[in-house]
Amino acid sequence: MIGSLKNQVAYSLWFTVCVALCGADIQLAFATQNAGRIFCQKYPTARGCEAQGSTCTICHTAPPSLNPYGLDILANLPGPLDETLLIAIDKVELGDSDNDGFTALDEINNQSDPGTTASVPVIESTKIYDMEVAYKRVKAAFCGETATYDELKTLKADPKPLDILHRQLSFCLETPYWKQEALYRMADRKIQPLAAVGFGGNVVIGDYRFDYRLFSYVMTGDRDVREMLSAQYHIDENGQRLEGIVAREEPFQLGSRIVIAGGQPLEATRRAGMITTQWFLSTNTMFSLLPRNTASQAYRSYLGLDIAKAEGLAPVSGEPRDVDRKRVAQAECAVCHSTIDPLAYAFSTYRGIEISPDLVLGNPIGTYNPARSPWESEGKIFNQEATDLLQWAEIARNSDAFKKNIVRMIFDHALSRSPAPDELQEFEALWKGLADDGYSVNKMIHRLVETKAFGGRR
Repeated sequence: MIGSLKNQVAYSLWFTVCVALCGADIQLAFATQNAGRIFCQKYPTARGCEAQGSTCTICHTAPPSLNPYGLDILANLPGPLDETLLIAIDKVELGDSDNDGFTALDEINNQSDPGTTASVPVIESTKIYDMEVAYKRVKAAFCGETATYDELKTLKADPKPLDILHRQLSFCLETPYWKQEALYRMADRKIQPLAAVGFGGNVVIGDYRFDYRLFSYVMTGDRDVREMLSAQYHIDENGQRLEGIVAREEPFQLGSRIVIAGGQPLEATRRAGMITTQWFLSTNTMFSLLPRNTASQAYRSYLGLDIAKAEGLAPVSGEPRDVDRKRVAQAECAVCHSTIDPLAYAFSTYRGIEISPDLVLGNPIGTYNPARSPWESEGKIFNQEATDLLQWAEIARNSDAFKKNIVRMIFDHALSRSPAPDELQEFEALWKGLADDGYSVNKMIHRLVETKAFGGRR
């Protein structure tokens, strides 16, 4: 059953990636990645060119399909893409490919995509900040409650309503609703719980309760949220830190229930927070020798980047080498794997599910085994070398992509949407200010509730 599940996941993932990125025309995929670099050299402040972002959506709906701006460039190319792209870009700068009333140059220079009407230049907000709106949203988003008439009456009468707002927010951020409900729901897609194979399930391959508790812990209490990718501890059911190896609760068993894992067996010096829990490694790596799915899930969940759009990725010279003999060097998938395989090398020494006597005699799933592969030291992320997963995680947790993703999670939770064009400046200030907050999510939220995005009205 587990092997079948693994095969289905792996096949669907890589079929999707190769179709989206590589497509039928492998030369087009290579050209797209080169084009992105050329575009960013000309427009270094364009949306997607900063902070290891992706410029794919500038010209594409989804590679290799072109949007109106990409089609205009294609129509104006006098020769090979890599050699004449700058000529075509110059020709279409003053045009309005998406007919939204803004020239391509205006959109590019103002953090917008010139190929879609859904994206327009960043503009100043015309909203009015309303303390009552902000208070109602604080109660709903962070306390899970509706503001009462008496609370709003007190807020309106108080000479310092902002103080009331922040006191209420501080209270909400310590409630069980925030710590064990709202934050747990934010973590769902990253952890991907599956009761059938989690603790107490019919086939136990890990215990995701540890994942939820760690996620909530680093997101609260003015802690450094970068420990999301560096914590070398776990959290027990009482919210206390657990140092060292955590013993499993259930022994190995076969029969009506199959229990082959539990606890947290990975040595502390090899931990990197959420991406090295037993659950994360068992469900993503499973039987893979080169855990591409593990790397892509970490990349998506904690950096907010999509491998299917080549976000933050670039081909690595000499790749793919097809180290696990999956025939990934063939033309149809070579572009994908020249970027994703190096991203996965650092994960290759962490054990997934391996059928061996160790399953009976020990607790091997999620442990570190340097002999598992020879590629660990050859990893790359954001074009930087990562000699092991700890270095991979260190680069990731200090990236702008990580900061953006943390702030985006909270923004989406509070407002149930992404930032609007007139909110992008406030959003940028939020993630860029995260370091000044000591990487405290609590402090960032206190800044968020004072923005027009959060408390504004027309």
